[in-house]
Amino acid sequence: MVVLGIAISAVTGLVLAGTGWWRLAFRAAAIRPNQMTVRKLGLLVNSPDDAERVDAILGHFAGGFNVMLTARNDAGWRDHGRSIEPLYQPFAEEGIAMGYTLRRLFRYDAREFEAAIVKPRPEFRYLHYVGLGFWSGMRNHSAARIAKIVEGLDPLHGYLCYDGYGFKHAFFEYRKNPDVLRRLDALEGYAVSAAYQGVGRAFYFLFMSDPETLVEHIRRTGDNAVDVAAGLGLAATFVNPDRLDKARLLGKALPAAWQPHFHLGMCFALKARSISDRGFLERCVGREDSGAREAVWASIRECDRIELLIRSRLGELGAGGYPQWRRQVTDWLGEHIEYPMGGVRTPVGTGGWCENPFSRPHSPERQCDLAKGRKL
Repeated sequence: MVVLGIAISAVTGLVLAGTGWWRLAFRAAAIRPNQMTVRKLGLLVNSPDDAERVDAILGHFAGGFNVMLTARNDAGWRDHGRSIEPLYQPFAEEGIAMGYTLRRLFRYDAREFEAAIVKPRPEFRYLHYVGLGFWSGMRNHSAARIAKIVEGLDPLHGYLCYDGYGFKHAFFEYRKNPDVLRRLDALEGYAVSAAYQGVGRAFYFLFMSDPETLVEHIRRTGDNAVDVAAGLGLAATFVNPDRLDKARLLGKALPAAWQPHFHLGMCFALKARSISDRGFLERCVGREDSGAREAVWASIRECDRIELLIRSRLGELGAGGYPQWRRQVTDWLGEHIEYPMGGVRTPVGTGGWCENPFSRPHSPERQCDLAKGRKL
């Protein structure tokens, strides 16, 4: 009987390993979606419409994380992302990326993450890097540890890991202990700014319905307030691509010194939405007046153009590439686009501009002659 029992256990183990059912053991680590709601988390979100949207965002984020843990194979979590409507799919993809390291039993390799998560679904790469950084926040990784994680990732988008790291600490810990943000100051170089951009995204969810309180908390971040404002602009726009007036109204309530950075956040949010589902964003922006529509598409095109130029100079710019990209887009917005994304201040054209092949992953591949600025 003992031999029979051992044999049965061995066969059972082989079956579980071969079919992937052993991953059901991860259920204990899953996020309970009913705990990720406006009410349960005590978020300052008073409007029923906003509360419904935030609940859906949090629910899809949790669902993406959970399916990454328990899916029997890679097709399981990839199919899950594809099954979600465009408004919420990016948040599910963020959760999916957050579960990557746990699914691999805490084994992490930057090249493998790029190959397994980012490259198959490049339209969600912004969210994938943020999700990876969120996981570092959940694990309370030190500044040195997250810097090691970022090594080997895309030299521009990899900075979004720090954004996810800052978001986690602000979203879950800031209201209990505001001093938690001091741990972000231990990061090096522009990583500090990127992390505070994540704080800004978190603040949007924490204080959405109380702009005065929101502004006060941003002021408390001192010299980092401009980065918090940038994250705020990104969140307000990314959450509401079909209701851009919500972001505009918030942007008008900010001090003048923060406005260029909020504007940049709006631009990056629109760029990210254009990457994840261009058709969906076109339908959203189509509701805007002609001036706003022109401003949105011109801003995305310029953001793409500058990214290509920065990538062509990464050999000389190195770690300075990402902040340089952001600075140049900020300057361009200030010169050409009415704040906040309301219209075009000076004529901008598309003639001779390169289409960024990274921003349209499903379109035919194009190459750009960066020196001449034309399509080949």
